[in-house]
Amino acid sequence: MSEDVQTEDPQVEKRAFQTEVQQLLHLLVHSLYTQKEIFLRELISNASDALDKIHHRSLTDRNILDPDAELDIEIEVSSSNKTLTIRDRGIGMTRDEVSENIGTIARSGSAEFAKQLAEADDEQEKLKLIGQFGVGFYSVFMVADRVVITTRSADPEADGVLWESTGDGAYTLSQADKADRGTEIKIYIRSDCEEFLDAHRLEAIIRKHSDFVAYPIKVANKQVNDTAALWTRPRNEITPEQYNEFYTHLTGDSEEPLAHEHIVVDVPIQFYAVLYIPKRAPVQWLHTEPTISLNLHVARVFIQDDCKELLPLWLRFVRGVVDCDDLPLNVSRETLQQNPIITKIRATLVRRIIGMLEGMAKKDEEQYMTFWHACGTILKEGVATDAAHQAQLAKLLRYRSSLSDDDTPYISLQNYVDRMQSEQDKIYYLAGESKEVIAQSPLLEAFRKRGLEVLYFDEPVDEWVVQGLQKFADKEFVGVDAAELNLEEDAVELEGVDEQKAETIELISFLKNKLAGRVEDVVESKRLTDSPCLLVASQGGLSRNMERLMKMTDQEFKGSLRTLEINRQHPIIRNMAAVLKRDRDSAQLESWAHFLVDFVLLGEGTVEDPRRLSQSLQSIMGAATEHATEES
Repeated sequence: MSEDVQTEDPQVEKRAFQTEVQQLLHLLVHSLYTQKEIFLRELISNASDALDKIHHRSLTDRNILDPDAELDIEIEVSSSNKTLTIRDRGIGMTRDEVSENIGTIARSGSAEFAKQLAEADDEQEKLKLIGQFGVGFYSVFMVADRVVITTRSADPEADGVLWESTGDGAYTLSQADKADRGTEIKIYIRSDCEEFLDAHRLEAIIRKHSDFVAYPIKVANKQVNDTAALWTRPRNEITPEQYNEFYTHLTGDSEEPLAHEHIVVDVPIQFYAVLYIPKRAPVQWLHTEPTISLNLHVARVFIQDDCKELLPLWLRFVRGVVDCDDLPLNVSRETLQQNPIITKIRATLVRRIIGMLEGMAKKDEEQYMTFWHACGTILKEGVATDAAHQAQLAKLLRYRSSLSDDDTPYISLQNYVDRMQSEQDKIYYLAGESKEVIAQSPLLEAFRKRGLEVLYFDEPVDEWVVQGLQKFADKEFVGVDAAELNLEEDAVELEGVDEQKAETIELISFLKNKLAGRVEDVVESKRLTDSPCLLVASQGGLSRNMERLMKMTDQEFKGSLRTLEINRQHPIIRNMAAVLKRDRDSAQLESWAHFLVDFVLLGEGTVEDPRRLSQSLQSIMGAATEHATEES
């Protein structure tokens, strides 16, 4: 967004960036980049994207400006004028598109960018943010006193547009006399950056950062890049550095990928692929709809960059290129959806990616955990939704548990099964909002006493994972908050005999009556050791965490009543039973009954009736202070 400023020439429109954008521009120019050569990589990448777009459009639409124009990137240097010009014959831009695209940092991601930039510890961390927010164009102002963009859209009826700025927080827009389509960026180089007027210096930068751009890059009419598709070259001729550089060009992520896979398949179909697994989840995932970020090529010709038919959504963290000679060049999205060749490619890609992850988990657990922290949540979706690969993916799951320690904070399901007690035949889990909330739950008391391990499900997707998986290694998953849970099958009975069982039965009957409408049932607990009571999902009902998730998506969702379990060995319960035996009409008992439920809800972070809870606490404090006064 920007605000218009009136000028003397009605053809010229002057616009001032918002304050937030001006601040970001200052950060970009003065704080982010010390490697000034990066600006050339960013501008070449933008030109390459424009050429990709016009090439794709030209496959189905010949009614464009200059349909047979050569697709290349020209760089021209004028030492006398101290200008560097980058020119492409790509898709070009209309006036509105210039306002939108050249003002990319004004979009919703700018605040997040500023936050992450402020938190970055060193230069390399800051450089990693470049491609993630679409702010690369503005790096040109590290070397420029002034920048002039002349562009014309490929639409035949579009007019040329001229954009000009000195990087001081404002720019001008006007009509330009431009006959051909594409974009020309003229950079007036600052006096302290004249190294970028040296053609040999520019060639070295291009070979370093942009050698695998798919279009010829010409400096003084001499092509300086290798346009041979990296994925078609023999693997033994490609260095790790070249794979990483191609990844940077492809994704804009200057951080090295975690792993890559170069796939060459000859039969029954012929295709190539280079796939990458990133070290961290791209920030765009927070702001955009899920999509598959694989570039599809046919015979080295770019077709589209969001081919959702190539991978299931639960592998959307994978980046890369797929090139197939057996697809028709004019392939459309509708054709892709029903194409058996794409189906075979997809099956191969999924198999190879899972193999990559399995190999990583087996050979280097630390490397795998880097992946898991970045993309594990997405991988879990595959367990919940893809029955065909569920068994393989289940082995890749990692969870914290009640027996985790600092040395091994996460374990696999196989780890859990391997260290189960000899008579244990179930995999126990507890779902909640966070590891800290789960760890404090009284539901874990009996399991800790028996030495039974409980997995912590601290992400929303975990509930769907366990519903889809149900078993692992023939061991059934059981939530420890289920009312029908019976630990007697897996461990010895808790020690101690309650001689006041009859009083407890009487108390249970009283509580059922007084708490009707708040709880489904009241029963004696066989799992509590330290807490007086807890609430569990009634048989067949949803867990509390699942109900919480349902309410997040549907505010009118009404959860079901739960069962109150009481610990008859706890002093509070025994004292309530004794008071009931002595005085069934005690006014305090009903208040205490409701406070038992409120006590559990408070521990879960929920308060149904703050006023009632406040009154109960006031009554308790009053009795306690009175008792303390009497003792003194």
